[in-house]
This record gives sequence, structure tokens and C-alpha cells, in this order.
Amino acid sequence: MRENLLIIHQGALGDLILSFPALLSLREQRKASLCLLCSNDLGRIAYRFNVVDAYVPLESARFSTLFSGEMTPFVKAFLRDYDTIVLISFSDRIEQQLRRNQGRPVVRIHPRPPVEEKTHVTLSLIGELQASGLIGNDSGRVADACGGRRQRGMTGGHDQNSRIGDRGPGSLLYLIHPGAGSPRKRWPIENFVQLAVAIERKHFRDVAFVLGPAEADERAVLKAGNIQVYDDCNLMDLTTLLEGASCYIGHDSGVTHLASFMRIPTIAIFGPSDPKRWSPTGASVKVLRAAENCPPCFETDSGNCSDPQCLKGVSLDMVLEAVRDFTPI
Repeated sequence: MRENLLIIHQGALGDLILSFPALLSLREQRKASLCLLCSNDLGRIAYRFNVVDAYVPLESARFSTLFSGEMTPFVKAFLRDYDTIVLISFSDRIEQQLRRNQGRPVVRIHPRPPVEEKTHVTLSLIGELQASGLIGNDSGRVADACGGRRQRGMTGGHDQNSRIGDRGPGSLLYLIHPGAGSPRKRWPIENFVQLAVAIERKHFRDVAFVLGPAEADERAVLKAGNIQVYDDCNLMDLTTLLEGASCYIGHDSGVTHLASFMRIPTIAIFGPSDPKRWSPTGASVKVLRAAENCPPCFETDSGNCSDPQCLKGVSLDMVLEAVRDFTPI
């Protein structure tokens, strides 16, 4: 009988994407069925890329007692359907809550290694699964998992995405996401506009920006110019846009990790965050960061230094050269 595993993950998009190679290794090595308990949108992404067999939305009120108080009969019955529960969390309290209220084995995995450890998050997750005995040390399978995955054959249906599909034969789409979870990580939006202009000299109309709800400053700059913008895309629409991209350019962000996992040629502009820990995985990724002698401070300091050359020192020419390595501009 196939083993049923429940994965509980409370992280954001980037954290979840970086866990995909570990989850794929777990699923494939154990020949297990994986159900992911996480936010609904992230669960849809994990299912779409065949990382898990099912997902359950964590925001449902039915799961509120999973994290506090006595679990309801519904939650206890839900948990009993699984042979093992893998909790990806820093919380001792949630682990104890799970152990106290049901009898299934619980394995807690830390979402990321300590800051002082210069270990990539994905490799740390795989290492913890290996240490727990859930997977073996199979480097071949791990390498394959880190290379990304095909989708289940789902297609998008957003009207704005259909315009991407109407581009002529042989044309290229350069997709730019100028946002990041923190303003500290962002290359100036004016630099991205200059980048788009430089690319469009060779491929007019083939540069598009994608914005989320948090990119208000970037939105104001782009709306003032004659620039193609896909605004407030949900994750499924965003995935469809990425499918049509020949090259993606962004920061250390969840969208960048999604693009690299989809095997889109990806250029990631890093600043105060540490590429050794957070660089996107995938076969076609270029990470740009200036001032190599400047230690990454994003996880240790509350703000950037007064002159963050690690980010400001990334020049337009550096990005254009990386783009040229992927596509013939």
C-alpha cells in the first residue's frame, strides 16, 4: 500500500519553491503520496508542477485549532489519514501540538539553516530529510529534482495572457519583475526601464513587466511611460506568463524562484541577501551581485548600509551581458 505523507508548510512562495527539490526527492524515493497543507494559491502551484499529489488550503477555518488549543475532531480525523507528518517550521509549539493530539510520527524540518551557515536553503532541507531517515543520500535524484519540473498540462485562461501567445514566430518575450518582498532587495525601477529600452531596440514590443499588489512605487513609474505591464496577476496567471517567456529578470524573490524552477532562463539581481543561501535553483540561472567583498546583511541587520554597492553596483551593462548570454539581442 502506498505511503501517505502530509507536508505542513507555512512559508511564502520563495520558501515553498526552494523546498520543491526536497519534496520531490521525498515523494520519489519513498514512492509516497504527498499532500501539502499550505496556503491555497501555493498549493495550486505545487500541484500544477506535480510536486505533490494533493493540497489542502491552510487558511480554512477548519484548521485553526491545528496551531492552538485542543484540536477539533475534524482535524484529528484529518491527521489520522496520514502515515507520517512532515512539519516545515521553526515552531516547537506546533510540533508539540501535533505530537500531543495524534499518534502519527511527526518530523520537524527547519525552513532554513542558521544564518552563520553558508548552506543553500534547498540543500539544508534535503540534508534534514536525510538526517531524519526519510530519504537516502541519492545525489542523482536530488540533482534531477533541482532542475525543475514540467506542469500537469494545465493551461491559463486570462485574456491578457492570450496576447502573449499572439506574438509572431521566432519572437522573444523578456519578462521583468521589478518587485521583491523587501524594498531593501530592489534594483532601482529606473534601471529596469533603461534595461527594457535597451532590449526593445532589437525586439520592439517584446519586453513586459509583471507587478504584484505591493509594487506601488514601481507601478507609478511604469504607468507614466508607454510600457507593457501585467498588473496584479495571481499566481496561476503569472505562471502562464512565464510559460511564454524566453528570459526572466528579477530580484531575490518568490517569482524569481518560480521562473528558475520552470526552467526559464533566469537573471537574478542580488543585493544584501546571500546568494550562497538563496540563489535560485535550476539549469539556466545567472546571479548578479556587485561588491563581492561586502558581506550579505539582509538576515543580520535591520537595514542596508548607507551605500549598498552590492546592489547599486550592478550596472545596466552587467544585466545586458547576462541577457545576451541567454538570448541573441
